[in-house]
Amino acid sequence: MGKRISEKGSVTRGTFLKAAGATIVLVAGGGVWRTEERGVFDAEGGPAFEPWKDWRAEGETGPMALVSAAILAANAHNTQPWIFRVQDSRIDLFADEGRKIGAIDPFSREMHLGLGCALENLLLAARAGGYEYHLALAPDRSDPTHAVRIELSPGSEQTSPLYEAIPRRHTNRYPYDTSRPLRRETLSALGALNDERDVQVFWFASRDEREKVTGLLVGAAEAVNADKRQSYDNALKWLRQGEEAVQGHRDGLTLDTMGLSGPTLLAAKMLPSPSLKSSGEAWLSLLRGQAQSASAFGVLALRDYGDAAQRMRAGRLWQRMHLWVTGKGLAAQPMNQLHERADREAQLGLEPRFGDALGCLLSDSTWRGIFTFRLGHPTQPAQPSPRRALEEVRVYGVARKG
Repeated sequence: MGKRISEKGSVTRGTFLKAAGATIVLVAGGGVWRTEERGVFDAEGGPAFEPWKDWRAEGETGPMALVSAAILAANAHNTQPWIFRVQDSRIDLFADEGRKIGAIDPFSREMHLGLGCALENLLLAARAGGYEYHLALAPDRSDPTHAVRIELSPGSEQTSPLYEAIPRRHTNRYPYDTSRPLRRETLSALGALNDERDVQVFWFASRDEREKVTGLLVGAAEAVNADKRQSYDNALKWLRQGEEAVQGHRDGLTLDTMGLSGPTLLAAKMLPSPSLKSSGEAWLSLLRGQAQSASAFGVLALRDYGDAAQRMRAGRLWQRMHLWVTGKGLAAQPMNQLHERADREAQLGLEPRFGDALGCLLSDSTWRGIFTFRLGHPTQPAQPSPRRALEEVRVYGVARKG
């Protein structure tokens, strides 16, 4: 109890009954017991959230301490699509293809981005732990799941503000403060974090630019909802509703991380699981508000859209930017509906409505957009997402494909 889920303060049983009285009346006699089962009063308790608190626990030393940081990285739908093979002086990072999102990511674009995010956290932890490292991206052409090989050697300790921000970085899906614009210096500083030649950041910060991006995102989200397979993979496949599901799976999207208002969150936790239609409609309504409150949008773009190594470099940059934003007290959220729908069009051989729109948005045919995000000043703190335990993401010996 006492976890913050509204802008005004924490929730107690008394304030819950006052705020959600109508809901309690509807379920009284048959559903009040769901408060504990659904985790109504505790948004970040239990083993599923311990990795955020114990990421520098004394029990993990050497290379495994680096993995403790890596598993806290950003990743699409919180699928945590990574496997680590850890040795004394080497870590191999593999894609766990059994954790693909589905029709929302048919070409593994978001999976590769998430692997890049994990790699960035790992390397920040390596510097802080006194390691030098040598990287090989996609080192084994015979095994496309082998994402990275990291060779470690002794070095000097270099603890950075980005490293210190690792346990505080969370996706913030609440509306942002529209009365507080971002300063140009903020976007310039974020752009300066990019040290990759084959990754570029395009900014959309003026009112007209933001309205254009918002329109495209909403249109793409409507198309996702109209596609039954893609809508299910987006809205329900990775939804963990209820304490048992959250603690059992330790992955996926939880209601506490959705950016719902206090009363809506309480009702969502108390009521039965939603239908695909109602879930899609609720998600679309949330997305509109999220996009309309953005102070700026950014789009990461690549020279070679299909190159796994470039995708992971883009993921590294996104993680770096999100950590920097966290350190400055700002908020960030991926908004990839435009890319997800463009990929689906390509998968099904449909008219490239959103693929073409994305190309026109960047207005530079030498770059291909791969990832969109919004930035702003938070109105509420973001909640952490569940994380799998270290023993679940580590393999011994040779990692197997799939």
